[in-house]
Amino acid sequence: MLGKIARFELRYQLTGPLFAVVFYVAALVLEGSTPGEKSSATKVMDYYNSHHGRTLTSSFLAPLGAALLVLFASHLRSVVRDRHLVPGPGPTVLIAGSVLWASGILIGATTSLAVLSASDHGQGQVAQTMNVLSNDAWLPFIAGIAVTLIGAGMTVLTTGILPKWLGWVALVAGVLALAGPGGFF
Repeated sequence: MLGKIARFELRYQLTGPLFAVVFYVAALVLEGSTPGEKSSATKVMDYYNSHHGRTLTSSFLAPLGAALLVLFASHLRSVVRDRHLVPGPGPTVLIAGSVLWASGILIGATTSLAVLSASDHGQGQVAQTMNVLSNDAWLPFIAGIAVTLIGAGMTVLTTGILPKWLGWVALVAGVLALAGPGGFF
């Protein structure tokens, strides 16, 4: 029985690294540098028509990434609870942030699919409009990253589950992420 529990536990531990890989591939490798919000309809359609497969693949990886992120955050909360640590609100903030981040990922994928679809159907004005929306839909994404990191930092600082310096790094990174798109880095 304990062997089954250990294997089950290991599966959830792997959701974090798997999320990192899916996120890296979807957001940085496949997505690339999309047209800016001031791009013409022709430029937007040309880009998305020539990057059709990459955009489609990135968009369809989004639900997987969102699920892995929420599963990993839930696993972390369970670890803290199971070890009978007094965590305060940190793990709950971590869960809320991961749900918000996952929502941002899905909103981004949805707007990318909308631009792709409009481009594929030759609807230049729709593609241009959706491109503007896609470029400006970073708020839930950045807010989710910020809240997740703040929750992780709070959890580490109140439980000592990891070195305290790591908690401070997460907390500072979370606060910096509130600076907007530049906070992503």
